[in-house]
Amino acid sequence: MLRLRNWIQDRVLSGDIIVEQNIHAIDICNWVLKGHPVSAIGRGGKSGRNAPGDDCYSHFDAIFSYPGNVHVSFHSTQFGKGPFEVSERFFGTRGASQSPYSGALGIAGEEAWTWAGSDQPRDASFSASGSFSDNLAEADAEKQKSFIGSITSGQFHNQAAQGVESALTAMLGRRAAYTGREVTWDELLRSNEHWDAKIDIEKMV
Repeated sequence: MLRLRNWIQDRVLSGDIIVEQNIHAIDICNWVLKGHPVSAIGRGGKSGRNAPGDDCYSHFDAIFSYPGNVHVSFHSTQFGKGPFEVSERFFGTRGASQSPYSGALGIAGEEAWTWAGSDQPRDASFSASGSFSDNLAEADAEKQKSFIGSITSGQFHNQAAQGVESALTAMLGRRAAYTGREVTWDELLRSNEHWDAKIDIEKMV
């Protein structure tokens, strides 16, 4: 029961922070690049995390290689007293975009644009409180409206395949960091790795 209550710090139950939390940023990268990476190299470790029973990594660093010689540099930390932030930045020949959870959201370059609803940066307390009034506030409402609309109209949104693809991409980065070597997408799909939670559900009924 203790492991279930503390699942976020249990590597087998959570998938480690890159699968449990960082997947949201990785999902955006797949969406922008319209596909999944062909390989990844990575590093990571537990420095800064020493709570009892916590076997998750404290940080991940990975380079995802996508088709067309496009590379995504991914970095994540989950320790220390620094500010809370999640952000994606994309660079192209005509400009660059940034999409942080809080702060200015927009595009700089030939066709500059800033979202009028961009929120101001906050410290970590807004995340800890569970009260998100940031750039996602409007996005979440729009997603809910779109989801309900797909049901009432009969034009269902089935994004299971994209969800699986994003989960596998996070696992690709995790495996690259765990092994310290380049891991290909095809190698990941051929893997028969199995994580056993060693939890007897029958005893919990």
